[in-house]
Amino acid sequence: MSLGVRAADGFVRVEGRQFMLNGRPWYVCGTNFWYGAYLGRPTNHVGHARLVRELDRLRALGVNNLRVLGAVEECDTRSALHPAFQTGPGVYNEDPLQGLDLLVAEAGRREMKLVIFLNNYWDWSGGMPQYLAWAKGGAAPTLDTTTWPEYNRILSTFYTNAPAQALYRRYVAMLLERTNTMTGRKYRDEPAIMAWELANEPRPGEREGENDAVFATFLKWVEETSAYIHTLDPHHLVTTGSEGNMGCLNTDENFRRVHAVPAIDYAVFHLWPNNWGWYRRNDFAATIGLTLERARDYAMRHLTVADALNKPVVLEEFGLDRDAGLGIECATTSRDRLYAELLGLIEASAARGGAAAGSSFWLWGGEGRPPHTGAGSPDGVGAGEMPQEAPGLNTVFDCDQSTLTVLQEHFAKMRKIAEDKRL
Repeated sequence: MSLGVRAADGFVRVEGRQFMLNGRPWYVCGTNFWYGAYLGRPTNHVGHARLVRELDRLRALGVNNLRVLGAVEECDTRSALHPAFQTGPGVYNEDPLQGLDLLVAEAGRREMKLVIFLNNYWDWSGGMPQYLAWAKGGAAPTLDTTTWPEYNRILSTFYTNAPAQALYRRYVAMLLERTNTMTGRKYRDEPAIMAWELANEPRPGEREGENDAVFATFLKWVEETSAYIHTLDPHHLVTTGSEGNMGCLNTDENFRRVHAVPAIDYAVFHLWPNNWGWYRRNDFAATIGLTLERARDYAMRHLTVADALNKPVVLEEFGLDRDAGLGIECATTSRDRLYAELLGLIEASAARGGAAAGSSFWLWGGEGRPPHTGAGSPDGVGAGEMPQEAPGLNTVFDCDQSTLTVLQEHFAKMRKIAEDKRL
């Protein structure tokens, strides 16, 4: 496609390792804001005002990209989100869908772009476990009731379960064809949307002794599903939502193969030092050194793969606990060091013409304050975490001035890199 033909239509595109917007280099300066549609629900009158305030705060910080959920399936998981976008197979709930409509519209007014994930490997939003339950009958596998190896074994069957795939594709088609009640445009035509993600952190699953076959099945699903989305929507980018090699059976080569798929427009990876056992907030001084060392290595390996693929790559989830606790009275020294380290790697890659195309930190909590949870707060969101997370975990609040300074300075540098490339 000639860049000049549609250079000023407001859609983000890819040219080699570079994102382009209206014919000019552009970088993701983003955050995860999964709950945006929940604030925007027509029945959430308190949430509407907060949505506007949070978007204005983020825009002033320099954020131009929000990663949000676009699908929630009704499920019985203890920590499930409610209300669901899909209350039964093919039964859709206008309340959160219209919340997403409002989020898209308000983001567009602020020239912000959305990355929307369309499914979930994890049970907190229904996702693949609930699709399997609808397809096979019975209860969905959950991390509350299923062992880790068994959960992964069961989830590996999602990719070959024809009824589950049909339900998932029906939802995708519905959303891409949906007419936004706020803008009057179909979602496939919304310039405020940057990209669709196949799922949040899709993994191949695991089956002892069969992981090569499991990965081959997963790779085929990535190929076929990304191509399917492009047939429905020629305007928007498509990516995986992957954690990187941690979500690809722990190999750089599998990460490369997944993101080499022609219909995957750019690569993504996530980085979770606490979940992966590198960092302990109750022993932060002793573990932050190892955390930084392993984080540098993990990030650089993914940047190197993306350089070889000649595709942009975004670090689209990363975070860290506060020092020694979750309350806002606890310092963010360790988190700030991790942010500065990772964001510096992205700046260096982008400045030299490498594949690093931006980042989205996890998570923006804004004016939320722990220990208030969604269920106990007037806007149904509270501190900003998903229901299964401890309030305050990994969350950046609008009072975290040292972290905000790190982010604001980074976003300014990325804008300067983009401007220099335009000259």
